[in-house]
Amino acid sequence: MSMINQFFSIMDKGGPIMWVILLAAAIAMIMLAWQSIQVLVQMRFAQQDYIKFQTEPRYVPMNNLKHSSPAQRILTAMNWREINSQDDIVREINIHMAGIVPRLEGVLPTVATLGSLLPMLGLLGTVTGMINVFEVIALHGTGNPEEMAHGISQALFTTAGGLIFAIPVIFFHHLLARKVNKLMMVTTQAMQIIMHRDLNIYKNALAP
Repeated sequence: MSMINQFFSIMDKGGPIMWVILLAAAIAMIMLAWQSIQVLVQMRFAQQDYIKFQTEPRYVPMNNLKHSSPAQRILTAMNWREINSQDDIVREINIHMAGIVPRLEGVLPTVATLGSLLPMLGLLGTVTGMINVFEVIALHGTGNPEEMAHGISQALFTTAGGLIFAIPVIFFHHLLARKVNKLMMVTTQAMQIIMHRDLNIYKNALAP
């Protein structure tokens, strides 16, 4: 039996819920892959900006579609016409820092939800399989072991499937969440440097 046939055999034993589990896991892994690329690219640009902020006192990250770090997006979004003091720039930075967190997290909350749903779907398959077993017992007693085995296998396969798919989703979500936290830390450090710089450097360069 080929691997493809084995795969379809397992999915068939698990019933329709196994396909739901597979679909949810596939969506979660695609989201994780996409978000990983986004975070890695932004991390590279954020670290480049942070180094330049440290080494170049008058460095201003300019708006560039190919170079889009969180610090650059925050500075571009700030209302420089109304910034006239250090208190103003601190207030604007705090406002936009709070707004950029959901953008950096991207689809991570959705992935976390899918990761927590996978074991629940497995449990649902377990309950459904056991209901099938009890229905067979109610109709035929214990004299139909083949039908009983089908319900038991459905319960076991969906339970195992929910856990097997949930573990890598939750694990990679945790790793990516740590990357996002590191990205936020680098961005916060860059903003701390800007808060103590001459605001006219940024106002002259970024004010429309």
